[in-house]
Amino acid sequence: MDLKQLKAFLHVAELGSLSRAAERLHVTQPALSRQIRLLEEDLGTRLLTRTGRGALPTEAGQLLESRARPLVAELQAMAGEVAQLETRVAGEVDLAIPPTLADTTMAELLRDFHVSYPEVKVRVVVALSGAIHEALLRGRVDLGVLYHPLRSANLGAEDLWAEDLDLVAPAQLNFHPDRPVTLAEIAAHPLVLPGARHGLRVIIEAAAVRRGLTLQVAMEVESLRMQLEMVRLGLGCSFLPRRAFADDLAAGRVSGAPVIDPPLRRTAVLAWPADRRRSHAAQALTDMIRDGRDRWMEPERKA
Repeated sequence: MDLKQLKAFLHVAELGSLSRAAERLHVTQPALSRQIRLLEEDLGTRLLTRTGRGALPTEAGQLLESRARPLVAELQAMAGEVAQLETRVAGEVDLAIPPTLADTTMAELLRDFHVSYPEVKVRVVVALSGAIHEALLRGRVDLGVLYHPLRSANLGAEDLWAEDLDLVAPAQLNFHPDRPVTLAEIAAHPLVLPGARHGLRVIIEAAAVRRGLTLQVAMEVESLRMQLEMVRLGLGCSFLPRRAFADDLAAGRVSGAPVIDPPLRRTAVLAWPADRRRSHAAQALTDMIRDGRDRWMEPERKA
């Protein structure tokens, strides 16, 4: 059984589409179809049923997927352990982070990493969680910090920290950090939020549904900088971790408050492609981010 064919099948099984899997793997659809056909011939059974909407695993395909996925992960881990026998840390690492982490704290961590590993070149990409998720799956970056939920079994991940989402509002609304507000109170104001597929938007709308609330989304903005600018101009309120608007809050350009009933929280995770061995450089950066996560944790969350 060919490992490359097995990995190709797992991508198709996850996405339910040969064309989407081919795009992710950077191969043509005919080449991918040939790999699947060779695997089926090797096993003597059909693994996928083609439909008008894609490709679904047969009963045999479902069995193969459930047994093969942990085996492939174990093979990758074994390869990584063997490679770790070589101790020199050098090369390049592509790291993707969300806009809320593109700050002095991350710059200081990368400075410390450079001091410890001067032979490693780090390239940093700033993007929203959805784009980071896709970049990891396509192999465009080695590591990514993003927010739950992760939607793919082809990513390895570990939780880093949980953080509160506070209300950030126009200064004239006079919200105050010492006076928490409820989601019901916020629902009376227009909101500036990212698009419907963004993880932050999912958290906010799920909380509103649980409370039977209807939110007034005045604008959808996929840029953190633009979200804050819209809030500063008085066009609506939004929700962000406090550190993302702390300077504006201190300068009086916005107002803000903790959110209660319900409290809004999200979890940051470090993720990587599960079917690709992490280099020594990527593992070293993983360790430094893990060890340095207290830099971003709220004081009451540190333990």
